[in-house]
This record gives sequence, structure tokens and C-alpha cells, in this order.
Amino acid sequence: MRLSQRLKDSVKGIQKLINHDLNILEKDKYIVKVRGGNGGTGLSRYNGCGGRGGSVLFVPRQQMAFSDIVNNVGKSMTVVAKCGESAMKTKLVGADAYDTIIDVPHGVEVVNEESGVLISRCDKPFHRYVIAKGGEGGRMENHFVSEKGESVRIGIHVKLRPNVALLGFPNAGKSTLMKALVPAKSIKIASYAFTTRHPQMAFWREEKDSETEDSESFTLSLADLPGIIEGASRNRGKGLSFLKHLQYADMILLVVDWNGFQLKNDLIEEYRSAIECIALLNKEVEAYDEKIVRKPLIVAINKIDLCRDKQSVDSLISQLKSGDWMKYLSPSLRPRKSFRIDDVVGISAKSGQIGELKKILREKNSIIHNRIE
Repeated sequence: MRLSQRLKDSVKGIQKLINHDLNILEKDKYIVKVRGGNGGTGLSRYNGCGGRGGSVLFVPRQQMAFSDIVNNVGKSMTVVAKCGESAMKTKLVGADAYDTIIDVPHGVEVVNEESGVLISRCDKPFHRYVIAKGGEGGRMENHFVSEKGESVRIGIHVKLRPNVALLGFPNAGKSTLMKALVPAKSIKIASYAFTTRHPQMAFWREEKDSETEDSESFTLSLADLPGIIEGASRNRGKGLSFLKHLQYADMILLVVDWNGFQLKNDLIEEYRSAIECIALLNKEVEAYDEKIVRKPLIVAINKIDLCRDKQSVDSLISQLKSGDWMKYLSPSLRPRKSFRIDDVVGISAKSGQIGELKKILREKNSIIHNRIE
């Protein structure tokens, strides 16, 4: 299969998973009670064996929307497998119960809600993942006492798999940038923080350049994540719900307001410069999952049209490109492992000054191609 076709299939898969006209992921987690069936009762007098209880199995399907989970599980959000047949005088070997099979979207993660332990990552299409085992039937080995099926309260999580994930503090201009890249996309944009409340997807199509022989058309999936704030890795501002969508992204586009950020005009909330914003986002991502820090990353310094001192923007870009940008920070703000910054560019998403960024994304597109191959 050609690479371009695999990219198209990837895009279709994301669109099908979200199943929303505006490609907004309004719900990315479902809580379900799951219980395996009990084993059948044994019959010690006649050495009768009870049947095994049914297990609850999840099977990933590629062409399935996340919202379809409710239809498969039921509105009660409870799944109980059948019990094994008990041994009887007229039938000394009780029949095993059939397993209960639930179809789930490809790529979801199943987590034990009580312990937080990952039960299964359902990433192999049509593979059967055991979520709750059925109990063994009563027999001589267990003194004819049947076992209960496993019972667990699980969270079914969906994690987006975008080619490019937009990350930044609130009001940095991520949604405006997505709108500039994909003008046809319907996006809510406002001058106040937390405009984006749910992850939303868009698909940037770059047409083939007739003047360049080796260029070709391609489509990149973009995920605009709600603004991250300090403490996101501790779930402040529901940060955990947003940071998880970075795990499967091919690349991160870090959008930073050149003028810095302050959550509220309040003495309690500290003002952070642009480079401090990058460091703090680095620390939050590092605290959530160190592996994400090593992903390819582009820094877009936004709102440069509002900057009267162009040299300050150029100086910031030079610092970030130097490879030793953390030396410009106070020790308390320095992350242990710094972002892998591949490139830095100044943009104005609002006025459409994103030509250099598009050029960089075109060049980095080969990285995404290599990851899909």
C-alpha cells in the first residue's frame, strides 16, 4: 500500500473515531463495571465438575466511533458474563459459559479505576483482550467450591493519534493558528482564556507544488488541545485529560505568546515570560511522561505582529535555537530533561503570517512519513 494511501486511512480512522461533525472530542473516557461469570457448582458425591464462568473480552475494531461504546455496553454501563453450568446427577460435567465479547474502538486503553493500573492497551485489531476472567467451576482440585468471576471498575480511555499536536498555555493562539492552517474549519476563537474546552481535530491538506518535482500532496491531522496551566501533570485544570493526547502524536507544535502569560490579573498568579512558559510546559510534560519530551517539537512564537521591538523576538528565537536555552532560566524553572526543539519560528496566526511555519511543516512531513512506514 502506498504511503499516501496509509496517510489517508489514518485520517479516516481519526474522523471515524471521533464521529463528530466538527471533529471535537467531547468525551474521551467511559466508566464501566465489568464482571466475569461465576463458575458452576461441583458435585462432590459423584465427582461432578461445574463449568467455567464466561470471561469479558474486548475486541478492537478499526471502523468504530468512540461513542459507539455506549451502544455495545448498554446504558447501564455494566457488563456481566454468564455463569458456568452446575454439575447435576444427570449431567456430571457442567458446560462452560460462553465468553462475553464487546467491540471497542481500535487503540483505546482500559485502566483499573481503583488502582490506576493499565489492564489492556487494545491496539491489535480483532485481538481478544481479557478484561475480567470467569471463575473456575467446582471440582476436586478446589474441593468442589466454585470460584467467583473477576469484578473490576474500569475506565475506557481514547487517546488521539494526531500527526501534529498543538500545545500551549491558554490564549496562546492555538485555535487561531489551526484556523489559519485550515480556514474551512469551524473553530470558536475569543480573546479570553480557555476558549477550547475539548480536544478538536482538523486536517491540513498541502497540495502538490507544480514547480517542485519531488513534492507531493499530503494531509496532516492536527489536534488542538485545551490550554495547559501550571500543575497540569497533577490534574490542575483537568490537565491529565489533555496531556494524554500527546502520547501518540508524531510531533508537537508548541505555541507561545511572545509577551508571556498570566492566568489571572492577580498578585497570586505569577507573570511568566515566553521562555519561562516553554520551560514550565516542558516540566509539566516531563512530569506526566518523560518519553513525550523527546518527541520532535517545533516552537511557534505567536503574536509577533503586536511586538514593537522585533529584536526581542529575534533574540528569543536565537536563544531557543542555541541548544542551551535553559541557561537563560532561573534554576527553579529548569526541567531535568529539556524538549527536543527541532525548529523555532515567529508567527502571527491572527494576521496569517504563517508562511515560514508551513515551510517547516512541509520539511518535517518526511518525519511523519517515516513513522507511518
